[in-house]
Amino acid sequence: MSALNQQGYLWVRATVYAGDLERIDRQATATVQPLGGEGVRLTAKPVNAPPSANAAAGTVDLYFGFSNTGNAVSVGQRVSVELPVRGAPDTGLTIPASALLRDIYGGEWVYVRTGPHAYERRRVEIATAKDGYFQLNRGLKSGDEVVTAGAAELFGTEFGAK
Repeated sequence: MSALNQQGYLWVRATVYAGDLERIDRQATATVQPLGGEGVRLTAKPVNAPPSANAAAGTVDLYFGFSNTGNAVSVGQRVSVELPVRGAPDTGLTIPASALLRDIYGGEWVYVRTGPHAYERRRVEIATAKDGYFQLNRGLKSGDEVVTAGAAELFGTEFGAK
């Protein structure tokens, strides 16, 4: 293992859509987790770094630093960053991650059962994500039966899988 991969403190860059920037609590800590890294969750503090952004994509970069105890993360490794959101609802409807579909434009959808072997695709808006579940801002009402297994197959049937 090279010295580069044995760093005790690392920075992570989180790219955020500029329109969502005001919702992010930029003074609070974030959570970093290696992709596929079951159980490894690292706390990261905001870092004052030179500003960077991508005007073409409409994104702004936020930086967080964390202690890389046990070399849980390698330099250059892709990770998941859970950002703290201001004013996130404490309660509301939640759906498992397996129920959510995203179209090519980033639209978020679920399928709701409307009758025996009948389903309707509905747009939803995600408030927060945590531990494999999404909390919704809008799109469903209490009692709606959401497809949690096979949603991608319904999507393919509706639009034709190629």
